[in-house]
Amino acid sequence: MGAKIIYNLKGIYRMLLPRAIPQALLESKLKAIFTLDVRILDSIAARVAHYHKLNTHFTPKPFALPATKPMRDTIVPPHFGYLRENKLSKDHSSVYFYDSYQWTRYFPDHFVWNYEFSDVNYYLTSPAITKTRPIDGRVMLRSNNSDDLVDCHALLTNNTCNDERLDSSTLSDGKTALQTNKLLTETSQTHNNANSIILQLEKHRHFSFIKDPIPYEKKHDLLFFRGACPQEHRSKFLQQYFSHPLCNLGHTGSADEHPAYTKPKISKKEHLHYKFLLSLEGNDVASNLKWILGSNSLCIMPKPRYESWFMEEKLQENVHYALLDDDYGNLDSLLEFFLHNEKAAKEIIHNANIYCQAFQNPHIEEACNLLVLRKYFYLSDQGNLSPNERDLLGF
Repeated sequence: MGAKIIYNLKGIYRMLLPRAIPQALLESKLKAIFTLDVRILDSIAARVAHYHKLNTHFTPKPFALPATKPMRDTIVPPHFGYLRENKLSKDHSSVYFYDSYQWTRYFPDHFVWNYEFSDVNYYLTSPAITKTRPIDGRVMLRSNNSDDLVDCHALLTNNTCNDERLDSSTLSDGKTALQTNKLLTETSQTHNNANSIILQLEKHRHFSFIKDPIPYEKKHDLLFFRGACPQEHRSKFLQQYFSHPLCNLGHTGSADEHPAYTKPKISKKEHLHYKFLLSLEGNDVASNLKWILGSNSLCIMPKPRYESWFMEEKLQENVHYALLDDDYGNLDSLLEFFLHNEKAAKEIIHNANIYCQAFQNPHIEEACNLLVLRKYFYLSDQGNLSPNERDLLGF
């Protein structure tokens, strides 16, 4: 609770500070990046290239937005606005404002952007700043029935900007929106996630690492999980393994959803008494994944389908986490193996801890966030890059 209060106070302070002050500091902050060690600069360049995959110019513009909440794995137009309009709003959670404003305040008020402030488990029709995105190869464009097909066609062909149809510049391959969606539908190809440009958003919830004082060998020989399970894939796991002798599971959401599986919420600290901690994605990424990988417990999870600033796509199965099959069918063999192979479990935990350390240097996180936006505004023809930036970003 204390950390959340401090987080909110910092957000309010930044909001009240005149924007002219951070805007005047941007050049000095960018110059400071290039005083870092060459190896650190290389890692920053690699991260920015992963978050922001585009290298061609584009134009941010308004679109006609869908009237209902976007469906998982469909194609959706992003929101549009001027940076001066990035304010606290009833339209999205305050954390999206606080976390985006921490970096957008360094840029001119008249700059425009496309953005998507939500659990982005769908694809975007135009380059936009997001918290999360689908991982190509793990998520297929939804086209399993005619209703979904009509929705995708409507989104791609009926969005307007000053009464203009979406043109080929919004798509990477030069085809029209209808042609591209038809091709994706007919061949079941994976849609490209490059239009989703990741910034570190909702970080208080997703980047809350903890110190684990309990050695792995001192923990209970059980798989532990507490979390809300309104999604079908989480419900399926509960139904399969709630009564399993090696599992301690519980639904912490509405009791109306899973009355037979409902248990009280418990603190992160209480999770740490168990050797195995389950991480299942929710609407997009799993919010517990970062602190689990930073603990002395072994993370059990399926291969991620969505990613965030944490670059979940870069996590390697059975290197950073123990791979659970998508149908959960290998759970018994997985738990039995690691119960009898402590060394293997501890090696994975060690690798996971090292992976987490890369996201805990505030100077590096600041550099990555600022450079993602610098690249966005450069490619949208709203600013130039210094020679050092051009070299680092590959231009």
